[in-house]
Amino acid sequence: MLNIFYGRENIDKDQFIFDRISGRTLLLVPDQFTLQAERNAFRYLGVRGLMEVEIISPSRLGLRVLREVGGEKISRLDRYGRHMLLSKIIAEEKNDLQVFRGLESKSSFIELVNNLISEMKQYNTPPEALPDILNSLTEDSLLYKKLQDVQAIYEKYELVISEKYIDTEDYLGHCMNRVQYSQMIKECEIWVYGFDYFTPKNLDLIRELIENARNVNVVITYSEGSRDGEIFSLTGYIIKKLERLSEGLSKPYTTVPITEKKYIRKERSPELSAVESELFSLPIKKWQSDAPAVTLVKAANPYAEAETAAAYITRLLREEGLRYKDIAVICNDLEVRGSIIQRVFSEYGLHPFMDKKRSILHNPVIGLNIYLMQLARGRMDAETVIGFIKTGLVGLSQDETEQLENYVYRFKIRGGMWKKDFTRGAKEYEEEELEEINRIRDFVMQSILAFTEPFKKAGTAGEKTAVLYYYLKDYLKVPDQIEKIMEEQNQKGYYEMAFEMAQIWKTAVDIYDQLVTVMGGEKLDTEELDAVLRAGFESVEMGMLPATIDEIIVGTMQRTRTGQIKALVVLGANDGVLPQTVSGDGILNDDEKTVLFKNKIEMCKLDEFRVMEEKLAIYRTLSKPEQYLFMSYAVSDNEGKELKPSGIFNKIADLFPKVPIRKDIISENNPLYLMEARNSGMRHLTEALRKSLEGESLQDCFKAALNWYRLNEQISLKQIQEGLFFKIKEESMSVSLAEELYKREEGKSLSISPSRLERFGRCPFAHFINYGLRPEEKRVFEIAGREMGDVYHLCLMRLSEYLTEKGIAITDKSSRWMSITPAECEEFVRQFMEHEGAEYKEGLLYGGNEESYKAERMRRVCTDAALILVEHVQRGSIQEVFFEAEFGKAPDKQFPPICVETAQGKVFVEGKIDRVDLLPGDYVKIIDYKSGSERFDTEEAKGGWRLQLMLYLKAALNKNTPEKGTENKPAGVFYFKLDEPVFDAGDLESGKLEERIRTEFRKSFKLDGILVNEPEVVESIAGDFVGSSDIVPVRKNKEGEILGTGKDKLLTPEEFEELRAAVDSKITELCGQLAQGKVDIAPGRSGNETACNYCMYRSVCKFDLAFEGCAYRNIK
Repeated sequence: MLNIFYGRENIDKDQFIFDRISGRTLLLVPDQFTLQAERNAFRYLGVRGLMEVEIISPSRLGLRVLREVGGEKISRLDRYGRHMLLSKIIAEEKNDLQVFRGLESKSSFIELVNNLISEMKQYNTPPEALPDILNSLTEDSLLYKKLQDVQAIYEKYELVISEKYIDTEDYLGHCMNRVQYSQMIKECEIWVYGFDYFTPKNLDLIRELIENARNVNVVITYSEGSRDGEIFSLTGYIIKKLERLSEGLSKPYTTVPITEKKYIRKERSPELSAVESELFSLPIKKWQSDAPAVTLVKAANPYAEAETAAAYITRLLREEGLRYKDIAVICNDLEVRGSIIQRVFSEYGLHPFMDKKRSILHNPVIGLNIYLMQLARGRMDAETVIGFIKTGLVGLSQDETEQLENYVYRFKIRGGMWKKDFTRGAKEYEEEELEEINRIRDFVMQSILAFTEPFKKAGTAGEKTAVLYYYLKDYLKVPDQIEKIMEEQNQKGYYEMAFEMAQIWKTAVDIYDQLVTVMGGEKLDTEELDAVLRAGFESVEMGMLPATIDEIIVGTMQRTRTGQIKALVVLGANDGVLPQTVSGDGILNDDEKTVLFKNKIEMCKLDEFRVMEEKLAIYRTLSKPEQYLFMSYAVSDNEGKELKPSGIFNKIADLFPKVPIRKDIISENNPLYLMEARNSGMRHLTEALRKSLEGESLQDCFKAALNWYRLNEQISLKQIQEGLFFKIKEESMSVSLAEELYKREEGKSLSISPSRLERFGRCPFAHFINYGLRPEEKRVFEIAGREMGDVYHLCLMRLSEYLTEKGIAITDKSSRWMSITPAECEEFVRQFMEHEGAEYKEGLLYGGNEESYKAERMRRVCTDAALILVEHVQRGSIQEVFFEAEFGKAPDKQFPPICVETAQGKVFVEGKIDRVDLLPGDYVKIIDYKSGSERFDTEEAKGGWRLQLMLYLKAALNKNTPEKGTENKPAGVFYFKLDEPVFDAGDLESGKLEERIRTEFRKSFKLDGILVNEPEVVESIAGDFVGSSDIVPVRKNKEGEILGTGKDKLLTPEEFEELRAAVDSKITELCGQLAQGKVDIAPGRSGNETACNYCMYRSVCKFDLAFEGCAYRNIK
């Protein structure tokens, strides 16, 4: 017999059920409700153990029946096995797909197909039914083509599993044929509870139970003839289905409302009873009294919303005596807000249980599986090997892992390089260090080969999976390691992580079993097996159980089933979130499902039914709390986009007109709410103290809190004070400390390089970190800006050395400089790159395809630069050239050092000049090769921002012309850009395109800098030209007068001397400050560029314009 009992949510249905249970009973509930149903049973039956009562889900019931009567031993294929098999089938059928071609490798598409087939099975729609469905549709419709694709996949799937395996969705059907033979069913009273909807397959199960069990009792949420009858449409529909089902069996049934007064919930506050009865009613009867049980909040954003909720919960725990288990938090937007809720609640000392399923791809055991399959495919790149090691399950310590990782990324170890001892870095590492790294390498390779070698010999998918399983189990002993990890996590209080680790090995083994079950005998190559195994792992979403009974549960309306609770907190009551918008992102959209439904084809759940389920879930959940209801929405999301309240929030607000809609606690700025917890209170106290420093009065509550922290949190309070009163101020080391940090040789002299002095001029603190503390930058074995610059400099130096002959003037007609052809120049660069370039940094330039590509680009840049360099020389007049000319104290240097007298003693500037040209008339020209976009500016030079060129000139002018004994004179200083020339060819006239391109090409290599306005100097550098020079920034007007093409590009001798004097003064000033130990956090700014722009030490200095005393030194 079938008994249908129904009632609203003001009825305690749990008590109703357990009052009537007697004898052997099965309580059939949804999968996600089994734990809560068991708790309810213990509570209402008042027993410590359940003997006669068994709480079970439909799938578990099917398994129990088959165990009893036979049929259980047939191989089962669960949703993970189905997902893996479908991934293989879809890949095989990809060329025959019409609508879904190109999606075969998308895990999300495979999941959608998996879900649709699962749903079709629940709706008793086998692939044989699809031809009739297709006949009811027009062939040119998208729905027709979609279903053709589904039919091809579905038929292939059923063909593969037929007579071998049984899909878990077919399990109930398999079970139903055997229910009549089950003695357990015949002896049991069946109660069905917690369902709002039954699929056709579930209805088939209930039909069998009605025919074979003593009685079947269905308890459902429903109300007949009420003002809010719309929300019960779905359950009313289900009741009609059950009644027709019983009539079809010729079995008696009763449909009875639960009306006994003793089951009406009396502990609920009156206003919360009004929520249950009036929320969805039309017309609504407003609650005209105060409603202290209801709190409504309009929050600025999700963070403020979560913090307001956390403060509210903290108050309930402290002042109202509630326990964690008395409170439930519901948020339909856990994907976005879940992490915010966890973070904010933790700050308040609340550690909620997040009732949601989790992907397992982040778990180290699963990561280990994925990396092993990559290694089996021959991938030996750094990311794969280091990822394999960093799972923490290979057997290396953290120090060993980091030591190997640093080396591998530093020297770009990959491929076959792993198979032999590492040799790169012999100049950087001590012999013992390299030996230790190779010992670790050897251990890693043994671990890898222990898996890959037997894996290669395995033939079938089953054999390969067995190799994987036994390698993890016996070689790495992963189960034993999991036990240790779980123990550590439990000791640290990471219970959810420990729970996940406890399940992960079984989950992985289940995936292996399903893979072997489905395709164990097939010969899959490693790539195919990797794809199938990964598809299996991607399909798993692991559910968690609360670690203790006394926990705050955070969940969603549909998924989370709570018992009796005293307080309900609803977050994210925004439009589109509550109720949740039905996504419609399945294989079939809602319109297509409706077309099928109108043709009396019910093969999957309509979105309309999902909306009904969501509304019913909202009604049920909002009817749960006995004492307190908190509901909030955010007016903007995390990016500031406007959000609107949901209709549910507006209905609650309309129901309780006397309940004010509060602001969030941060916007209200009420210290009584802000100081609810220790950690969060510290943050709010800091903000209040900051405002008090700006003139606002400090409220009494904050003063009391300050005194409490002073007594109980001295360290934290000290940190607050340091932050609040932080001020950038001038700092200096003692002279003795500066000498100890900076000096690298015995005696009183301090030697520095031009780039170092320039670094000091830009920011003394950055100089102190870089040259005083000397942190090591983590270098990578790659071709970057520094390496490119090295190669460019070396190539041009080698070319210059080759072209320069002793005793022959550079621009003499017999000089190689004047006779070399473009083809010869290009050949020289090619040979340089092949020989010297190949040996640069242990073969860096040809370490792989990427490096070879960059090396070829560098060859082109070197060739272009070399051609222009030669052309510049040929068009000018140069007597002698010094390449890579060094200046310093050593006797073998071409030029003496720059000596600067300071109060702390002499400071020597020593370095290397890319090129020094001696021109006719004892003039000196400086060229600095730059692979960046440096521009010389006289104001920046005077301010110490850009000093190198002027320092080089100062050093070069220290040397007199030997044969004449006269002083050298400055001609100019220039940057020579080393980069691929780029210009807009679209604007060039087509008539003489080749000539114009050549002209633009020359312009892109024009020297940038300043020169002396002396005719012989200009002629020596630029040669003869008309209009604008393509060598230096000057031009001739119609009268033949030479002018600069920019501000301060062409200086008179007097102006040049004034510039030199100003720069010399700045050099003396900076050298004195450096020697004195100045380490001010005082970055400079030139135009839009600041010393902080590319500084690696910004996180160290704490420079922030918001702090007092923080301001840039303006250079220009």
